[in-house]
Amino acid sequence: MTTDRSTAPVAATDALDVVALTQQLVAVDSTNPGGDEVAALDVLGGWFAARGLQVEVDRYRDGHANLVVPVDFGPGPTLMLNSHIDVVPAGSGWRQPPFAPSVVDGRLYGRGSADAKGSLAAMAVALLQLVEERAELDGTVVFTAVGDEEAGSTGARHLVQGLHPDACVVGEPTGLQLLSAHKGSVRPVVEVRGVPAHAATPHQGVNAVEGAALLLGRLRRLSEQLLERNHPLTGGPTMTPVLIDGGEAPNAVPERCRITLDRRLVPGESDADALAEVQQVLDSFTAEHPRWQASVVACAPSTGGPSETPRDHPFVATALAAMESVGERTDLGGLVVNCDMTTFRAADIPTVVVGPGTLAVMHAIDEHVEVDQLQRAVAVHRAIIEHYLGSGR
Repeated sequence: MTTDRSTAPVAATDALDVVALTQQLVAVDSTNPGGDEVAALDVLGGWFAARGLQVEVDRYRDGHANLVVPVDFGPGPTLMLNSHIDVVPAGSGWRQPPFAPSVVDGRLYGRGSADAKGSLAAMAVALLQLVEERAELDGTVVFTAVGDEEAGSTGARHLVQGLHPDACVVGEPTGLQLLSAHKGSVRPVVEVRGVPAHAATPHQGVNAVEGAALLLGRLRRLSEQLLERNHPLTGGPTMTPVLIDGGEAPNAVPERCRITLDRRLVPGESDADALAEVQQVLDSFTAEHPRWQASVVACAPSTGGPSETPRDHPFVATALAAMESVGERTDLGGLVVNCDMTTFRAADIPTVVVGPGTLAVMHAIDEHVEVDQLQRAVAVHRAIIEHYLGSGR
């Protein structure tokens, strides 16, 4: 493990300014893969270090790193404020360069503004406000910014090997609604096998692509059945084909065709349960159409399973009380995409998710975050810290 202290200069205009800090973070291209996570972490690290706080950058893996900033207010529990520094590729079609952030009509535009550098900035400013005010709190806040969330969640998985806080807040674009559950995913790769032949004599073979087309109808029926289930916070599970690859040559009847499925799991479901349901469909298909053989041959990479912190958990109640104290909505929700909460819940850490921005702009062209939400997010995170480590706990 390589550890270093960030000494990047801090702009004079960013004194506890959540908009300025978000812009500084967005201006660093931390695209995963290919971007520079460490350079973006250096912005945050320099911002904290300039204010006298201990900063550690853990380069746990080539191209990926985590930032850890512990702040000890006194004896008591430990609360982690966490989000990720990496962003997805920007793509084309932006009205302005995605890494040249600007504020237009009350919105801060740029890749990562909502997912999730706005959350990192809001958490950092909330924490620094309390530090500068010498707040009387009982416990420790650990600010963490992790790498590789968008691809493999390796940053969070590495982080929990050495840190086990009593509770965690994950920053993601939730429109400042508190979420205590999220969906996960498993991605089975189904292979349909036929019999190869020359394309000039197709009757001598069994076309795997045609078999896959028939099978897709069966899988669609399973998808429709899944919609009949429901989780009160995340909604029902889903399944959809996302990749298809078949054939060996333009003049040959294809022997194999593969279909990759994206199966979204709700809390209470497991990978094994979902794969067993797919296997039942394959067994039925093969029994009815013995010319083809269908099986799950692999699972494509996924960010992890579903997770939930029970609605009646004391930390959820504390976080909801904090939301109410600053005038934000108090109806609990769930996230339909995956995030690092799954890693923290797997480590038995009570976790909630909240942050500025909306799901609609995640991974989208012209990603943006409302300036008003950025500023309100500071108040939200400050309130959660105070309620958990202060008199409101």
